[in-house]
Amino acid sequence: MGRKYVIFSDLTCDLTRQERINYGIWPEVYEQDVTYNGEPVDLSDPGEFYRRLENEEYEPGSLKTAASGYENVAKVLDDIIEHTAEGTTIVYAGISPYMSAGSVNMVNMVFDDYRKEHPEYEFVIVDTQSISNGLGTYLQYLADYDGDFIEEYAHELGKHIVHLFTESNLNYTAKSGRYNMIEQIFMCGMTKLHLSPWMFFPSDDKLTTDKRPRRGDKILHEWVDYYIEHVADDNRFIRIGYGGEKSLKRAEKFIRLLECKAGVTRDQIQLAYVSPIVGAHTGDTVLSFFFKQKDER
Repeated sequence: MGRKYVIFSDLTCDLTRQERINYGIWPEVYEQDVTYNGEPVDLSDPGEFYRRLENEEYEPGSLKTAASGYENVAKVLDDIIEHTAEGTTIVYAGISPYMSAGSVNMVNMVFDDYRKEHPEYEFVIVDTQSISNGLGTYLQYLADYDGDFIEEYAHELGKHIVHLFTESNLNYTAKSGRYNMIEQIFMCGMTKLHLSPWMFFPSDDKLTTDKRPRRGDKILHEWVDYYIEHVADDNRFIRIGYGGEKSLKRAEKFIRLLECKAGVTRDQIQLAYVSPIVGAHTGDTVLSFFFKQKDER
C-alpha cells in the first residue's frame, strides 16, 4: 500500500480551486503577487485581467511579479497540518526554480522551519520542471501516484510534460527581464512583421524561442504533427492555455486541428486561462499546449 501524500502547489499551476479538489490536490495554494507601478493588481478574474491587457492598460514591462512571503506558505502548511494525520508527507510541487527561484527559495525556507517544528510530518519539495498549464498537467499525474518514492517519480515525470508556447505580440515577453537586448529586438521585430515563434521550455534548460518564426497558423499544424509523433501511450491529459479573446479563438482553431488530424476528442482536452501570474510576462496573445510525451522533452 502506498504512502499518504498531500500535494499542494502555487497559482502558476493554472488549476481552479474546484479542479484541485477534483484531482485530489490540496485546494489552497501558495500565492504570488502582481503589481503595476507598485500597486497590487486584482487577479481574481483572469478574463478581466486579459481584457485590460488587450486594452493596453498595462504597458509591456510594467507588471511585476513576486513571491508573496513566508506567511503565505506557512498558512497553507498550517491548514494541511490541522486537517491531516501525523505521518503524512506534505509535498510542494510548484513552479520550476528556473522560472521563479524566489518562490522556491521561500518555500524551502518555510519547510526548513516546519521540519524542526513538526517532526511528525515529512516535508518534500520536488522540482516539477514545469510552469503554467504544464504544471497543472504535471500535478494531475502526480496526484495519481501511490508509491513510496514520490521524489524519484516526480523528477522523472517532469521530463515528459511538453511545454509549447507561442505569442503574436512578443513585446511583453521581450521586456520580461529574461532576454538580452539582441533577443528583445528580434522579438519586437517579429511582432511588427506578424510572425509567431515556437517557444518551448526544455526540462533541463531555460525558456527558449525558436529562431524560425512562422506566419499565420502554420505553427498550429506543426504542433499537431509534433503531438502525433511524440505523444506517450499513457497520455491522459491535454491542456491548452490561452490569454485574451483572440488567443481563445486561436485555441479553438487548434482544438479543431487536433480533432481532425490527431483523432483527439473534445472531452480529452482541458481548455483554461493562462494565469495572470504568467500572463503578466506573456501578454494577452499567449497560446500554450501541454501533454505527456514518450521521450524526454
